[in-house]
Amino acid sequence: MKRYAVFFSVVLLFASSPAWAGTKEEIIRLQSDVLQLQNQLRVLQKNVEENGSVLKTLLEQLNDQVAKNQVALEGMTQGLQAQKADVGQSLGEVRRDLQNLSVKWDDTNNRIAAIHQKLEENQMRLSSLREVPSESEGAAVEPDQIYNAAYNDYLMGNYDLAIASFQDFLSNFRDSELSDNALYYLGVSFQNQGRYEQAIQAFDQVINLYPKGDKTPNAHYKKALTLQQVQKNTEAIEAFKKLATLYPESQEAAMARAELEKLGVSLEEPARRRR
Repeated sequence: MKRYAVFFSVVLLFASSPAWAGTKEEIIRLQSDVLQLQNQLRVLQKNVEENGSVLKTLLEQLNDQVAKNQVALEGMTQGLQAQKADVGQSLGEVRRDLQNLSVKWDDTNNRIAAIHQKLEENQMRLSSLREVPSESEGAAVEPDQIYNAAYNDYLMGNYDLAIASFQDFLSNFRDSELSDNALYYLGVSFQNQGRYEQAIQAFDQVINLYPKGDKTPNAHYKKALTLQQVQKNTEAIEAFKKLATLYPESQEAAMARAELEKLGVSLEEPARRRR
């Protein structure tokens, strides 16, 4: 800016000198140039001041942003520390759960071992029950021993052995008070093996030979279910109805009525041929 002031002074000095006096138009032109330069100086000064203000504003904004970022960073740091503490606590809980599971696992293994031992003891008892001394050796054969051996085979799922033992029992002790039970479980063993016709025959024998036996309602119900399994639905409905009519207060009669209701059949409705 000092350079421009000196320049203007020199120009004015020469313009006023007689040696450099020119026409009036030249003087006016010089004065116009001087005024333009002065305007440019003012514009330049104004731009410098405005740019300085803008820079100052930008600097303040940057400072504010830095402060905000600092606060956010501190929040993130605290959050990470809290998460780390939570993870540590969760790991501790997982370790405790694993320890508890390990204890339960050991306890379960001990129980399984105890159950296995009991099963082996029961198997030994079954073996001893089957080794009943014959009458020729001077010892009487007890019916309940043979029945218990057959029934234990049935409970263990050894249906082949159970069927053979129940048949032996019925051959030798037809008049025993356990005969209806033996015949009923013989039918259930046949049913569990998928030998449905033999099962139905066994249940019919229980129904016909022991009409007042405690297993007769069960035999009616099992017969009806077995008839359903061989797609004899009309006969099954008749069996359910007969059970509900003959033993209306029994638990099996209630189950038979529930089956009829699922089939959409009324107890009074006559059975129709169903496919």
